[in-house]
Amino acid sequence: MRPVHRTLVLVQLAAVAVGPVARRTLAQTPNIRVAGRLQTQFSTVSGDSTSAFNPNGTVTSAFEVRRLRIQADVRIGENVNAVLMPSFEMGALRMRDAFVRVVVAQRPGFALGVTVGQEKKPFNRYELITSNTLPSIERGGRFRGLTEAITQNDVLTANGYIAHDLGANADVSLREGRVVLKAGFYNGSGESAVDVNNGKTFALRATATVIQDEEARPVLRVGAAVIDRDRAVCATAVATCPSFAPDSSHRSRAFGLEAEWGDFRPGLHVLAEFATGDNIANAALRSGAGRNTGNLRPGVADTAFTTFRSVQIVASWRWQPADPAGTRLIKILEPALRLDATDPNSSVNGDGAVLITPVLNVHLSQTTVVRAGLDLYRYRDAAGATQSLRAFRVSWQTNF
Repeated sequence: MRPVHRTLVLVQLAAVAVGPVARRTLAQTPNIRVAGRLQTQFSTVSGDSTSAFNPNGTVTSAFEVRRLRIQADVRIGENVNAVLMPSFEMGALRMRDAFVRVVVAQRPGFALGVTVGQEKKPFNRYELITSNTLPSIERGGRFRGLTEAITQNDVLTANGYIAHDLGANADVSLREGRVVLKAGFYNGSGESAVDVNNGKTFALRATATVIQDEEARPVLRVGAAVIDRDRAVCATAVATCPSFAPDSSHRSRAFGLEAEWGDFRPGLHVLAEFATGDNIANAALRSGAGRNTGNLRPGVADTAFTTFRSVQIVASWRWQPADPAGTRLIKILEPALRLDATDPNSSVNGDGAVLITPVLNVHLSQTTVVRAGLDLYRYRDAAGATQSLRAFRVSWQTNF
């Protein structure tokens, strides 16, 4: 064999041998997708002055950047995913999602994943699925000048049952994703917070798609969740709570049921949730440093916990008119209505609150929407008299 021919054969053999390794190496190259969302809002609040709501000296109307978040989705090979999401609203830099998920086992109809890092605790469907779109504009009762709103989202947040936390979880997907189980344990201290005691928070959530359409899209989904949260105890009685006792025997639990009809697509979409559990209804009994919420002041007994009950229903209808030329400014009209009825203490009559929110969502594209809504909030003041608040909001959001 001539030297030139021998050289060509050696090069070809080397290419054949190295090819699979190169392909495997290339498959492990990170694939990064960067996205984000921006939501600006104007809101104005009005209502009768009470001990809970005092508009005097309060800025009751303002423009604000409600949400400004950048998200990096990183895919490494077939089994590793990572998400990083900092937020920058109103100049406050925060880290939201920051986790790595690894698919450790997979076969037809089954997948097992493990996630470590910071993400939302698996409780409350409306909290978990509305990161990119909020038909009600706000999840809870957000009123300037109001001491504390009594809604499902506010009670769950105040007690530390929902929102971001640091921890680890395992998720199991069955029947091509129609059944999903997720179990995790977390610091319990909240977003970007080191644990302040040796206790940990445990959560379990199960969801199932009961009905699908002819295109295998979910029509009816149901689920249930439970969370057992460790309650850190502040070392001093001050509200800011600079230090906590390293150990605590206080724990609280919440249970939730959920159902969802439809999805964020044309037609009817309904989200319904029931939640109940332990609640520290009196803010004077709670403590928190920064976002470390729902903990206890010294000397709080287990008898201080009450039982809360709450029902929330959010319904919307997306109407998408024909637009063959693609020139129509308004792509989708989506009227929505939110009803929230929450009782912070089931053993006391007449201390509950009701929040009703009609909203008109106008979609200018698949990723840009203008929302206008009115929050109508009814509650009882310290004397037991029925009072009401109103908040008019206009929100402009774009996802990119």
